[in-house]
Amino acid sequence: MTTALTAVDKPDPTAKPNEPAALERPPGLFLKVANWVSEAMGRPANIGFWFVLIVIWTLIFALGGRHLASGIWLPAWFTSQGYNFPLNLITTVAELFIGFLVAAAANRTQDALTALLAQIRAGVERDLAIEQGLKEAVAENTELTRQIHDLQLAMSRQTGLLDEIHRHVGALTPDAGLFPPPPVGDTES
Repeated sequence: MTTALTAVDKPDPTAKPNEPAALERPPGLFLKVANWVSEAMGRPANIGFWFVLIVIWTLIFALGGRHLASGIWLPAWFTSQGYNFPLNLITTVAELFIGFLVAAAANRTQDALTALLAQIRAGVERDLAIEQGLKEAVAENTELTRQIHDLQLAMSRQTGLLDEIHRHVGALTPDAGLFPPPPVGDTES
């Protein structure tokens, strides 16, 4: 049997999943019994035990002969109508309380599943927000990459134009009249 903790209050579905949702305390005696009954009733060993008991009971009375089947070997108080009422009452009340205990354990399980689903929902919403942010970042990155490519093309055209201008300027001589005359007084030797 597992020893689970019981939430003091219902978790907030808008809470972040990695933050504690509620204060927790160990389950009380009632919930411990409810968990034990629920777990024990759901085990194959329990079903197998009762199946074997019913088969043995049936075989005893089917193969026991007239004396056993007649019930005269049993005490009178056990076979009387007056005894059947308290016996049926006890088994009915026991079944009723077992049902309540199993329902209490089922309610706790439902609460735990509700809290888990709220955490999953919050995680999915967080993941969707991250995905949207990544889409925007990829679109921005793509646009910046395109702008860089356009800038590189413009720079390569400008570099080609500057190279052409440099070639033309380098080919010019002072005799072409584009350069200012040297200052007077400067003589070349």
